[in-house]
Amino acid sequence: MHVSAMVRASVFVCVVLLSGVRVPLVAQEAEPKPAPSDSEKYVGADVCQGCHDDAYQSFAKSAHAATLKSAAAQTRGCEGCHGPGAAHVEAGGDPEKIWRYSNAKPDVINDRCTRCHETSLGEGHIKAHLTCLTCHSAHHAHQHEALLVKPVNQLCRGCHHH
Repeated sequence: MHVSAMVRASVFVCVVLLSGVRVPLVAQEAEPKPAPSDSEKYVGADVCQGCHDDAYQSFAKSAHAATLKSAAAQTRGCEGCHGPGAAHVEAGGDPEKIWRYSNAKPDVINDRCTRCHETSLGEGHIKAHLTCLTCHSAHHAHQHEALLVKPVNQLCRGCHHH
């Protein structure tokens, strides 16, 4: 701080103190609510199951159930794919408060899947705007081994007519 600015500040403080006016030295605002820690944002798959039992039962039979043993909340259970669930639960199940695949863009869906799965759909499938969910589903799989939504020959013939 420049010397003349310090002098002006000192004079101001003296005038205020001598005048008897009460001025708080630090702004006294309501303390902001601390941001939840990352662990507080996650509720656990058992909470999800309370409202989404059908989806949970399908999930529990799939290879994704192994994520329930993950030490990291962001890769564990339902929230490993859908993100933290606390805001969704606190809002009474508001679908806008949880990440959903239904309206997501293909590249976003594929990016989320490849956080854990090392795979590539191939250029042709990407150009056709296909996603991992075109063939696979954690909740509605008919073939649990690869989580396919249909038998593999039916999936391929849906687009490839050779």
